[in-house]
This record gives sequence, structure tokens and C-alpha cells, in this order.
Amino acid sequence: MMLTLLISSPKQPGNNIDVYLEPLIDDLKSLWDGIRGVYDAHNGEYFTLRAALMWTINDFPAYGNLSGCVVKGYKACPICGDDTPSHRLKNGHKICYIGHRKWLPINHPYRRQRAAFNGKPEYGIPPEPLTGEEVLHMVENGDRVCWKKKSIFFDLE
Repeated sequence: MMLTLLISSPKQPGNNIDVYLEPLIDDLKSLWDGIRGVYDAHNGEYFTLRAALMWTINDFPAYGNLSGCVVKGYKACPICGDDTPSHRLKNGHKICYIGHRKWLPINHPYRRQRAAFNGKPEYGIPPEPLTGEEVLHMVENGDRVCWKKKSIFFDLE
């Protein structure tokens, strides 16, 4: 297990975090190909050590920096993309996201509630998440409505 921790300071790297992740990505590439001759003391034999990145754990702003996805503004949902149901509040001038009830089960009582939300029931269905190949195609072809950069994680297998 490799635990990597980056503690932000007032001058955090933001979208340039890939510079700090390059050594980790290089190590992960080496481990994906395998390191021969690693000794297992329990079994008394040598083996080829391999590893893969399974996931990252981070908050939503860090997710945006790591993945290259836009996580604020009108198109802030990485799943909805262009179809993000956002609305700018009149008095606070902040953006709110009102279509979150579509991820609830179809017969959930919150879908029918009007007064507690935006005055309308929610009958929509959630969109299908994009695959990694679809995201890579969007980023490489300049379709960057909700993608601000190509993440260094695309260099991994």
C-alpha cells in the first residue's frame, strides 16, 4: 500500500498538481510492469511484484484538481456535464444545483415534494456516467466544456 499525502498551503498547486504527482505516476508505471526478484520471506520464494492504482480519496475541490474536471460554476457535475441543472440565486448570487433528486429511487417521496425544493416535482432519470475512454476522447478533441485539463492519471494503463 502506498499512501501519498499532500498538505495544501496558502499557495497550493491547484491545477498544477500533476508536477507533484509525476514521481508517484512513474512508480505506479514501474509497478504495473512488474518488479522481478522480490523475495517473499513467508513462502521463501521470489516473485514478480505488480501493483495498480485502485482509487484516490479526496474532497470535491481536490477531485477537480486531480481529474481535470470543472467542479464549480454552472457545469460543476462530473456526471451531468452540459446537462447540469444549475440555477443562480437572485439575492445571494451563488449557484445552486436543483436536479439532485433524480438519483433517488423512482418512487421516493422526495421526488414528489414541491415546497421543500424548487416548487416542481422531479421525474427525471440520472444520466449514465462517462467511461474513461469517453472522457479521454472529450479532453483530447478539445471538447472541454467540463474538463479543464488532461489529468496525469491518463498516463497510467
